[in-house]
Amino acid sequence: MGERKYCYRCLEKYDAGLTACPHCGYDEHTPFDPMYIAPGTILHDRYLVGILLEYNGEGATYAGLDISTGCKVMLREYMPINLCTRVKNKAVISVNYNNLAKYKAFMAEYTELNKSLARLRNNSNITPVLDMFAENNTTYTVFEHIEGVKMLDYLKDNAGELSWEQVSKIFPPLFTTIGILHNAGIIHRAISPDTVYITSKGELKLSGFCVSAVRTANAGLEYELFKGYAAPEQYSASSSSRQGSWTDVYGVCALLYRALTGCMPVDSMSRMKHDDLCEPAVLNSKIPQHVSRVIMEGMNLAGRDRIQTITELVTRLFEAPSSPMKSTFTTPLPVPPPQNEAPPVQQQEFYGGYQDPNQQYAPPPQQPYYQEPAPYPQYDDVGDYDDYRYEKVNTVDRIKVPIIIGVLLLAILMIIAVVIMQMIMPKDRNSSSSSSSSSVSDNVVTGTTEETTEPTTVKADTEMPDLVNKFYEIAEEKYRDFLNFEVIYEYNDNYEADMIFEQSIEPGTQVAQGSVVRVKVSKGKESAMIPDYSGLTVSQYENRLKEAGISNYSLIASNSAYGTPNTISSLQIDGKTVSAGSYFSNKEGKKLIVYYLPADAVVTPPPESSYYQEPESSSVYVPESSVQESSVVDVPVDTPVDTPVDTPVDTPVDTPVDTPVDPPQDGGENVG
Repeated sequence: MGERKYCYRCLEKYDAGLTACPHCGYDEHTPFDPMYIAPGTILHDRYLVGILLEYNGEGATYAGLDISTGCKVMLREYMPINLCTRVKNKAVISVNYNNLAKYKAFMAEYTELNKSLARLRNNSNITPVLDMFAENNTTYTVFEHIEGVKMLDYLKDNAGELSWEQVSKIFPPLFTTIGILHNAGIIHRAISPDTVYITSKGELKLSGFCVSAVRTANAGLEYELFKGYAAPEQYSASSSSRQGSWTDVYGVCALLYRALTGCMPVDSMSRMKHDDLCEPAVLNSKIPQHVSRVIMEGMNLAGRDRIQTITELVTRLFEAPSSPMKSTFTTPLPVPPPQNEAPPVQQQEFYGGYQDPNQQYAPPPQQPYYQEPAPYPQYDDVGDYDDYRYEKVNTVDRIKVPIIIGVLLLAILMIIAVVIMQMIMPKDRNSSSSSSSSSVSDNVVTGTTEETTEPTTVKADTEMPDLVNKFYEIAEEKYRDFLNFEVIYEYNDNYEADMIFEQSIEPGTQVAQGSVVRVKVSKGKESAMIPDYSGLTVSQYENRLKEAGISNYSLIASNSAYGTPNTISSLQIDGKTVSAGSYFSNKEGKKLIVYYLPADAVVTPPPESSYYQEPESSSVYVPESSVQESSVVDVPVDTPVDTPVDTPVDTPVDTPVDTPVDPPQDGGENVG
């Protein structure tokens, strides 16, 4: 067998003579963004870097492989794009001197966050932190590879929504985990179908942890908020917009809203202007009323009026409905012990498997909604209740049920006999049959078949669902066996692309199976404001254009000799230069031309370098290139940042002149 190499996407081995992976089709010559690490790079003499999976204002996540064990991992690199850049053709990060204090402050928060997660790595509902190390003037975190799919993709594969019975079985462990995180002082701020994964075993895993500035608008880093799931206080960095456990309660309730209704909740900022969020039970009548009300209270726009903790949320979600069940006993049930007598501490089991991290006693023993109640009350000490007897059954009651069953069986046999007689009797139809067909009610649809030209009747026995606010792709797949869709695509500023905003048949109308319903589907926004490209890379600006709703654009390399490689130089429409903030019309069919400087462009540098140059009298920091394996290296801290400084290690490392670096602080803390 010849030499073999790893695929940078699936990280499986294949023959070195091939250029494309036979497992996933990835071509090793596929271009990559030079702002991020080149696939094939080895970090910490142990981890092979694969393709870029995702990035945001905090850093980037790559597919990876632990060469020492052969296990797939995910590598998270701290790299706030608006505070630093990467040295050309190297993995080393260079920081502008003016941004050095912010860079190190946010890196300290990043490291402390992941250290806290490392202490919780035994929790099966959190993506485990396997290792942390410092290299290339930054910090890396190694996560376990997730064998599963995002909740968003899982919902699409399950007709777009889940039943309350399904939700009540798979979500409680996630609730427990969020409660543990809150006890550890960690607020997630991004709970959504994009950050929750579901494994093949049906277990939920929470990912997407970031520093708070990435989950809060205008807090110092390029922020990333999930539309429809971010609480209103996350759109402001002011001290009046306090965040806490109630912020995650909003995200959890928005996730439940999406899972139970199949519809994305209305964005909280839009709700601040005009709150038209429908209750879940209105969109899906199968959702229990008390669950629907609790979800709406958890999505209250005012943080102080919202459900405050995950414990309170779960208690109210799984509490028994307010209407009491009728008792089947002739004598009353025994009176429970007084409220001031706390049950034994060992009764820790909570509704649906959820266990409150703070709970020192069991909640009142009311039956959870989704568990099947026992046929009779169960008591620990049966001897104490010997006086209770079940209601006696008399002789009439004993024979009543068999008689009813016999009558029903006889009726069914008679109906079957009549149907068979009609099938074998000759069909003698006269002219009167045609006249009688005209008196058919409005709820009957006439049609013909290929076998006979005689009119047939189809009863209107299907109720038209409410299709508005649902994605067409999901709705068409869900109702294709009952309805035929006639689609009209139009631009609409109020609805996302592929979302239905009008239907020809009113919801609740009784229609025949196979009826044609005409729906109008959004093509996206009719017009949008062109976003600013200052300080953004080409790929980042593409994401900004898509978020703004601009899809009709083209990227063209610029021949300009001035500027920064891999950035935008100018914008044009119909040969005329336009600026950020101008309106762009998708409906007019015009194209936005985006001119950019290629990553390998030769440009004339500015008169003075904007990068930080090493002061003559100051020391230079570079994280050690080889740190003890499976170790956590504390955040590199220099004079500009007010953080504790441990004993420095004066180990010089060859780095580019424009790379600001400092001595490592300590050997770190083993989390492997």
